[in-house]
Amino acid sequence: MVCQPPHPDSLAALRRLREEVRQRGDECLALLLAGLEMYTCIGREWELLETMRKFAHDSEDMVRNTPSAAELKKLYERE
Repeated sequence: MVCQPPHPDSLAALRRLREEVRQRGDECLALLLAGLEMYTCIGREWELLETMRKFAHDSEDMVRNTPSAAELKKLYERE
């Protein structure tokens, strides 16, 4: 099962819940909710990094042996 990115409203609601719990004095539950929020946010960043890493690996063949700007300039300026 692939999880979709959390809706911004869901993250905002989680933050509000954490703050309400903290204000009621339940520091342990507030800490747990903060950890859940951090895990959710970092998880999305991790997925983005993995996607970027995969693209960089997959695109290596596309850019290998591609002429440099100097080589292209030399090619088009020759008579």
